[in-house]
Amino acid sequence: MPLLSNARNTPKSASSDFLDLYEGIGVVRVTMGDDESARPLDVQPDHIHLFFSMEGDVAFQFGPMYMRPLPQGQSFFIYNPKDALRAQVRMPAGHRMVGIRLSFSRMHTLFMRDGQDAQELPFLNQKDMQRPIYDQRGVDAAMQILLEGLFHERLSPNAQRVAHLGQILELLGLYFHTSEPNVVACPFLKDEETVRKIREAKSIILDRWQSPPTIAQLSAQTGLNAYRLKVGFKEVYGNTVYGFVMDTRLNHARRMLDAGGKSVNEVAFDIGYTNPSHFIAAFKKKFGTTPRKYKVAD
Repeated sequence: MPLLSNARNTPKSASSDFLDLYEGIGVVRVTMGDDESARPLDVQPDHIHLFFSMEGDVAFQFGPMYMRPLPQGQSFFIYNPKDALRAQVRMPAGHRMVGIRLSFSRMHTLFMRDGQDAQELPFLNQKDMQRPIYDQRGVDAAMQILLEGLFHERLSPNAQRVAHLGQILELLGLYFHTSEPNVVACPFLKDEETVRKIREAKSIILDRWQSPPTIAQLSAQTGLNAYRLKVGFKEVYGNTVYGFVMDTRLNHARRMLDAGGKSVNEVAFDIGYTNPSHFIAAFKKKFGTTPRKYKVAD
């Protein structure tokens, strides 16, 4: 079944076609004419859906109470593991959009070869695959070039299908890529329960900053595995768990130095350092001066 169906009020100048490129991989290309129109969208359970708005802003209407805009140059990731969703997609005149539908089994074969550990792909593991995910993000220049190529037909039908399949696979590689080697980006942080647990980890650190828990201890206390905790913490707070602990300690140290009454060594021991020279080096790296010079300047 195509992702987007033709609506009765679809202008004749508008066009869309569904390409069944490979088992578990389908693509729809939409080119609007001179008039705005709305089309029904079917979101199938156990499938991942990606939509890319190329020209003009799109609106996804899920029932009477919820509308989600998709501006030009943005992508929309939809995954609902249990329920089929029905929506209306309103597209402006002159708009172009690409939709991709992937079966969950196809995602596994593409991204989890050779017994790869599922924790590198949190949204594919057994626990997270039962949670709905909705994610919106920008589309970079490399992805835009691939999307544009999907609208060009220069080869024979069979050869063109293979070419489009290659474009889709490269597009998926770019979409899920991160700068970390052998790690695939995923939108699991859109899950509110995961974010709540990451915030809980931050609270634990702030309560125990002088003697902070290890990653393993934090993982056990929050119920997040170590990988999800580390990646999620950096996504939410822009810092690693270790970096956040260090910053918290050093900020406390600076306030102690501002208050006066304690030597540099005493401050180092109070914030959890056993070697004052390590504290001095860390303080200088963060604030650009040594604790002693900071005290004098203050």
